Amino acid sequence: MTLVASHMFAAYGLGATLYMPVIHPKVPDIMSGRAPAPASSIVLCLEDALHETDVERGVRTLTELLAGRELELDARPHVFVRPRSYDMACRLRAIRGIDRVDGFVIPKARPETIPDWTSLLNGTRLRLMPTLETPDLFEPSRLIQLRDLLLGAGLDRIAAVRLGGNDLLGAMALRRVRGVTAYEGPLGWFLSMATGLLTSSGLPVAAPVFDIIGDLETLRREVERDVQMGFVSKTAIHPVQVPVIEGAFAVPPEELAAAEAILDRDARAVFQVGGVMCEPATHASWARRTLARADRFGSPAPPVRSAAG
Repeated sequence: MTLVASHMFAAYGLGATLYMPVIHPKVPDIMSGRAPAPASSIVLCLEDALHETDVERGVRTLTELLAGRELELDARPHVFVRPRSYDMACRLRAIRGIDRVDGFVIPKARPETIPDWTSLLNGTRLRLMPTLETPDLFEPSRLIQLRDLLLGAGLDRIAAVRLGGNDLLGAMALRRVRGVTAYEGPLGWFLSMATGLLTSSGLPVAAPVFDIIGDLETLRREVERDVQMGFVSKTAIHPVQVPVIEGAFAVPPEELAAAEAILDRDARAVFQVGGVMCEPATHASWARRTLARADRFGSPAPPVRSAAG
C-alpha cells in the first residue's frame, strides 16, 4: 500500500466526529476518562456552538482542561479544537498543554488562509482539519487551488478535510430538509466534485452533518451514499447519530469476501464473486479501502438461513 493510500485509509479511525461546545458539562469527564467517549473523535467547538458572550468562558475552560492532571491521553477519543478564527488559534497555540489535543479544525478554510494555518503547526505534532464552507469554493478552480496548498503542506499534517454543508446551503438561503439526503438536494454536485478532486489526490474527506436529529432513517440512507462516494468520516451533532453513522460504514460480508479475493496473491486476472466482476488490476485500491473500513467498523455476520430456507 502506498503512503498516500495508507494515510487516507487511516482516517477511518476518526469514525463519526461529534461536535461539542467546549463548555458542555460532560466534556471534562470525557476528556479525563471518567465518562465513556460518545464518539471516536470529538471537536471541542469555540465557534458556532458558542454564543459570543460565552467565548472567553470557553477559552478559560479549554485552558483549565488542558492544564489538568486528570486528562487521560490513552482512553480519550481523537480530540480537535475548533477556534473562531486564525487569531484565536494563535492564542490557543500558546496554551500550555495544547499538544494534548490532536489539532485544529480550520473554520471557513480558503486558499489565502492555508499558509498561515500550516505555519502555525511548526514545532508541534498537531494536525489540521480544514472545513470547506464558503461559497467561493463552488468554483472548481478555487477548490483545486486549496487542494494543491493542502498537498504542499504535507499529507501528514491533514487529518481530514471536512465539508460544511449547512454553511454552503446557507449561502443559497437554504437548509436541510427532512427526508431528503444531501445527494438529493442542491449540494449533490458539490459533494461529487469535492470528493473527486480531493480523494483522488490522497486527501481524506469527511461528509457533512445531517442536522435533523429525529430523522435517523434519512441519515442512514445518506451515510450509505457517503460510503459509496469515498468519504472516510461524517460529522455528527448528537450522540444518537453516532451508531447510525458507524453502522453504515460497516462492510457487508459479500463486499469483504470480494475484497479478500481480489487481494489474494493467487487471484486470477478476472473472476467473479456473487455475480460481480472482480479485476485485481483495477479493483485492488477499492479492496484495500474495504479492508481498512472493515478493520475499523467491522463486518456484520451474514444472516443464518434455516434448513428449510
